[in-house]
Amino acid sequence: MDSIPIIYTERLILRPWMESDLEDMYEYSCDERVGPYAGWAAHKSILEAKQALARLMNDRMTESRAIVLKSEGRAIGNIGIHNRSPRRPRWGRVERELGYVLNPRYWGNEYAPEAARAVMNYCFAVKKVDTLWCGHYEFNENSRKVIEKLGFKLEIKRQEMLFHMDDRVENAYYYKMDRREYISLYRNGKI
Repeated sequence: MDSIPIIYTERLILRPWMESDLEDMYEYSCDERVGPYAGWAAHKSILEAKQALARLMNDRMTESRAIVLKSEGRAIGNIGIHNRSPRRPRWGRVERELGYVLNPRYWGNEYAPEAARAVMNYCFAVKKVDTLWCGHYEFNENSRKVIEKLGFKLEIKRQEMLFHMDDRVENAYYYKMDRREYISLYRNGKI
């Protein structure tokens, strides 16, 4: 998968992760309101966060980018395009999954939708992705609100085992958007 370029929005920079982002990443990755809501256990040490950061920097199946707040120059979250789909893609179609997390200190400022819109535009306009997916677990209301605000439509509901969280089973919801739908929403100023 080709690398996402550095993307600038009004208030954010979406750029590759750097080792110097470790403290910023640890600040939110150790918070119980972040990882568990995305399906991974909160980091219990800076070493655990360092290992996760190394994975983000080297994962070839996911294009992860730090969400950097321009006004502070610090990483406040992560956004990425995963080379996966919650269903088997039809032959010849390119499907990806959009994922994001944000430091709770910055919730309520519309940073997640701002970052997601920029990555959606990149996926549909530049990468020519056919379908983009975005999902959340039933207990993650904040993520559901962002997904719906972005114009995704619910497509799949299923139970999933969270392997990194004591194998607990939760309802997962997957929303999708096709390129044609995105273009229509974009042209009509709805996203």
